[in-house]
Amino acid sequence: MKRFLSFIFLLLILFNPVAYGLNFYNDDINSEAVYVINKNSATPIIEKNINQRRSPASLTKIMTYIVACENIKDVSNYKIKVRQEVVDMVDPESSGCELKAGEEFTALELFHCMMICSSGWAAMVLADYAGGGVENFVDLMNKKAQELGCKDTYFKNPDGFYDSEQYTTAEDMYKITKYAMNLPEFLNITGKSEYSLFNDKRDPIVTTNKMIDKKRGGDYYLPYVKGIKTGYLEEAGKCLISYAEKNGETYVAVVMGGPVVDKKGARIEKNLAMIDTKKIYKWVFENLVSAKLYSKDSPLKEIDLKYVWNHDKLLVYPQSDFYFSLPKNFSKDDIRISFNVKDFVEAPVEAGDVMGTAEIFYKDEKIGDFNVVSSQTFNKNYLLVFNSFFCGLFLSPISTIVISLVILFLVFYIFAILKGNKRRKKRRRGNVKVFSGYRNRKKY
Repeated sequence: MKRFLSFIFLLLILFNPVAYGLNFYNDDINSEAVYVINKNSATPIIEKNINQRRSPASLTKIMTYIVACENIKDVSNYKIKVRQEVVDMVDPESSGCELKAGEEFTALELFHCMMICSSGWAAMVLADYAGGGVENFVDLMNKKAQELGCKDTYFKNPDGFYDSEQYTTAEDMYKITKYAMNLPEFLNITGKSEYSLFNDKRDPIVTTNKMIDKKRGGDYYLPYVKGIKTGYLEEAGKCLISYAEKNGETYVAVVMGGPVVDKKGARIEKNLAMIDTKKIYKWVFENLVSAKLYSKDSPLKEIDLKYVWNHDKLLVYPQSDFYFSLPKNFSKDDIRISFNVKDFVEAPVEAGDVMGTAEIFYKDEKIGDFNVVSSQTFNKNYLLVFNSFFCGLFLSPISTIVISLVILFLVFYIFAILKGNKRRKKRRRGNVKVFSGYRNRKKY
């Protein structure tokens, strides 16, 4: 049954439609899912199936490192004993260095063992100790994934062994890795090619990442690649998360689903995830430049400002410098900015208040967005508020109608009064004539 589920999972991966994002990279990519980010600017360079759910394999151990690191107080001195119950939980086909029941290691030593040679035994021992049981530790892993904003990640174990209900995406793995890169010792450990773990005749443990191993890496080795973690399962394919530093730039590459068989079903011996990663890094450093397109100190746009004395305009600036990795020969004429801001803003306004957003386009393809903010503080002038209120009161459509009706009523009223006065005058004149004639007749 387990093999059948694995087969179905593999078919879903192989026949899932390919979806590329904005890419400048035109070479073929063998791996099923790829996400390459300029860490300096936090901008994506290559996107392929970044939201496709996949088995994480031993990339899982990056999250194991995070949760264990944050739940073990003394990683350098306190010795953790390998329990037989935990050893029995490890699948015999698990990867990496095997640990024996009764051995004792510090958490720091177990971190080395787990991240360098990808030991499933080390992962389980850490999980059992840090979580007060493996099952509880897995709950902590899923809770942490939610905290990091992972929308398509769910863990069932800490060692990455295949489970049909354990999945992640390239984008989520980047979020997890980005967080881990700021934890103590993480980059130091994952950048080592070997480590002396045992105090007996056993050899030092050796990294599974040939891209950082000058001694054993062969054609995979690339001097400016620094880490981070490999992964492999038949259902997951070859996986590699790495970062590279050169010329002041840092790139992170998440590569998942490197094929292990060709279209004819023949076994592929080469690690296509590493081959893809090497080609991408070489291309990135040869062809891209990280350009500051907009500075937080340069105004972008004016917005109408209300209720401020002697100021009727407000300048908005980028909330922070906006960088993007573009081809070295890019033209500024290919850059376009579009604003989503209000037509006007009312005081009070504080310096740094968000006034809206700006979207940036390169050759009509959106490459990013950022908040635009006020550069100054403006207080409200209440005299202008009252003036605006009364002006608005008399100039509003309803007020205009009411005033017009009042004026019309007054005109009719005045007209009626004048007409009434005229009639009364006529009556008086008539009465005077009649009375005068009566008096004249009486004299005769």
